[in-house]
Amino acid sequence: MADREAESVERIEATRRVLRKAMLACHEQGRATVEEVAIGALYAVYDVAEKHAGQGVAAIEWLRDGCDILEHGVMNGLARR
Repeated sequence: MADREAESVERIEATRRVLRKAMLACHEQGRATVEEVAIGALYAVYDVAEKHAGQGVAAIEWLRDGCDILEHGVMNGLARR
């Protein structure tokens, strides 16, 4: 199980790297503001959440759960990657 979890974390981190590069490119090449990039990212994450958790409120609730996990990590000094 630990191997599967480690592999999952690796895939998650690889996804984060790709998304950060894409968002930086939108900012630098597309002249989008950081705020516009952040808002676009939120909507994109919502689109993905709908594919995973279901449409509408189901996706929002799944995202809220994810934000709760992020908040817990931030509040407890979890190291960022």
